[in-house]
Amino acid sequence: MKSTAVFRVVNMIILCGFSFFRFMRSAGLSGGPGLIILSSHEGANYGTVDLRRARTLISLRRLDLIKHLEMFISSLVRLLPPDTSFVGCFARHRDTFCETGHSGSRLMLISRLIHHRSAVNGELSCDRVSAILGRCGLEIINMKELNGLTYFHSRKPVTELIHK
Repeated sequence: MKSTAVFRVVNMIILCGFSFFRFMRSAGLSGGPGLIILSSHEGANYGTVDLRRARTLISLRRLDLIKHLEMFISSLVRLLPPDTSFVGCFARHRDTFCETGHSGSRLMLISRLIHHRSAVNGELSCDRVSAILGRCGLEIINMKELNGLTYFHSRKPVTELIHK
């Protein structure tokens, strides 16, 4: 393996985490030109020209933490060229405290506050994420749960022009 390839792999593991890297590798997306990683902590440092050259766009921000999810995804899809992959993850929150908590307990109240605050989009399921991505113009290629997060690989389809 060349040193630049090793650097890219190590850099991706550092930025994305090992589980995300494993998912990317199993999907065949672990390197190559046109890879853009949107950080979960920093603002976007990419312009329209950069996104139009993208082949794979990775969002490190979990979908369940994005306030206006459908607007975010549809804005990205409009800028991406056809046949570009969009990869990300989300957590499926389980409301376990409702089953075991007592109605007047402080622990239940704290659990509800933490749960509400961590899940901007409420409960995201594979079906709901698939529907949102589909409405935004993406096709789901693969979804897989690893270590409590569900990772997805979607692609903007190539639309063929029909000549009459």
